[in-house]
Amino acid sequence: MKTVSRVVNKEKNVAEETRQQVLRVIDELGYVPHIQAQRLASGRTRSIVLHYPLSNPGLFSNPIEMNFITGTALGAAEDEYYFSLMTGSLTSAGLKKICRGAQADGLVLMQIAVHDWRVELLRENEYPFVMIGRCENNAGLNFIDLDFENAVIEAFAHLVSLGHRQIGVLTFPQEWRAKEIGVAVYSLRGINRAAARFDLTRSYRESDLSVKSACSAAKNLLDENPRLTAFVVTHNTLAVGAITALQEMNRKVPEDCSIVGVPVSDESELIIPPLTGIAWSGHETGYQAAKLLIGELKSTSPGPQQVLVPPKLKVRRSTAPPPR
Repeated sequence: MKTVSRVVNKEKNVAEETRQQVLRVIDELGYVPHIQAQRLASGRTRSIVLHYPLSNPGLFSNPIEMNFITGTALGAAEDEYYFSLMTGSLTSAGLKKICRGAQADGLVLMQIAVHDWRVELLRENEYPFVMIGRCENNAGLNFIDLDFENAVIEAFAHLVSLGHRQIGVLTFPQEWRAKEIGVAVYSLRGINRAAARFDLTRSYRESDLSVKSACSAAKNLLDENPRLTAFVVTHNTLAVGAITALQEMNRKVPEDCSIVGVPVSDESELIIPPLTGIAWSGHETGYQAAKLLIGELKSTSPGPQQVLVPPKLKVRRSTAPPPR
């Protein structure tokens, strides 16, 4: 019985000939493990939760946001873990209930704030979790994140190398900055550093992540400075909003105005023209986050792993030298 148990649970200390014999009998009998019984016996739920508290639920239909979710789900499924998605805001009591009520073995957190109360509570309770994003104090924590600050600088560097000097930025909502959401904080730091490095005038607008709001923000920047020849945008909906504004003002991309996205995914090929930008795969990020968490749960992780992805520019057709 113990040998069969070892084979069913994929343990290593079984002779290969014996393993194959057990697997043949399992196949002949059509045996399927009773998952709930396994969970009860192990004291584990074999499930993980992704907490992604977006303020605008409509964004979950956006390919960028969906990629994180599908990547995390696939990473969990490959290790035969159940996956749940939580999109609402959590209270301290609600998070403690998840930790102490055996609702999941671990959490993947998104929308990380620079000072995130969820992180501190989970750290204090020694509950397994991984961040897609990072805090100010990441000591002993697992995370995977894009280096947003340097990604913005890289976007500016590409435009400056083409000859652009009048560059506007559409970035995350003011509400995100007020809540110290990491991507909003790091993006603004990148804008400030880029302006100083390349001796440029800061010209940016914070916008809701909708095409309508982004279009209005882009028009506002263009009214303020009609000489703008380029935009840096921090989300694909902001890119579409900027393109819409330019079209309504009879300006072409990239002949009259270039656009660079921070970051962009493969879906940027669907934007017309295809968007130049800092490449970052939300699907791969979610997948790796799930693997980091499950590695910690299985005690196969070598220790805290912190992956800060460096910016890598992918040039498509939305950038060109500025018009004369």
